[in-house]
Amino acid sequence: MCPESPVPPKIIEYVKNKDVASISDITQAFSLTKITAKNYLSRLATMGEIRSIGRGLYQVGRAEGVIMRPPPMLAKVAKELQEFFPMAEFTVWSLQMFSDYSHYMIGKDIMFIETSKILSASMRDALVSKDYRVVLQPEIRDFQEFAFYPQIPIFILERKESYGLTKFEGYLIPTPERIWADIYYFSTRKGFVFDSYELGLIFVAMVDKGIINFDRLLRYSTRRGIFREILIFLYELMKTNSRVGKNIAEHVLLG
Repeated sequence: MCPESPVPPKIIEYVKNKDVASISDITQAFSLTKITAKNYLSRLATMGEIRSIGRGLYQVGRAEGVIMRPPPMLAKVAKELQEFFPMAEFTVWSLQMFSDYSHYMIGKDIMFIETSKILSASMRDALVSKDYRVVLQPEIRDFQEFAFYPQIPIFILERKESYGLTKFEGYLIPTPERIWADIYYFSTRKGFVFDSYELGLIFVAMVDKGIINFDRLLRYSTRRGIFREILIFLYELMKTNSRVGKNIAEHVLLG
């Protein structure tokens, strides 16, 4: 830490010695206003000494923008859609984006395209013309039988959810926690066959690598209608007192 840092050394030392530091912690420990405490933590985050892991929560370590890169086939589909619809905004993702965090090899892939109802049928027709196997607005049966398709299927969802997205090479991809929550949603609501134990292992691996923003996960889970389930999952994981459980601060669950 450079000597000219505007943050008092005692606060720097305090933050470094805690697993998770919150604005409330700093406020109470040093009798500061919330605004002052927030400013100190924000400065440390800007300097790269700590990273935000949720609303008002910070951990020691540099914040890194995490991009779960689309696999080559998905990137190819995205580029083709850009050529067909140069002014359209759409989201792409697939199961293979979990590969770096999965304990087992991801088997049959599914590619997802999220777009508006106005564009969905046109996108389907455009991709079908390229000989892709495309399902518009997949039903439970599609999620259950996708593994039997001879090609990797493309599921087009009529959905314009803007939360938890990041721009990548001209198109949108979801953040890691959004992809994980969507897989959970499909497996519990749409009959998607995805081993729950493996989904848990993937989550643990992502937490280990520091790419999960718990606040974003809970916010998105609220929008997906699975907030209580994810909250209980995090609480049970925290109670294990494991290495991963210790990364889930009680502040996250209460805030």
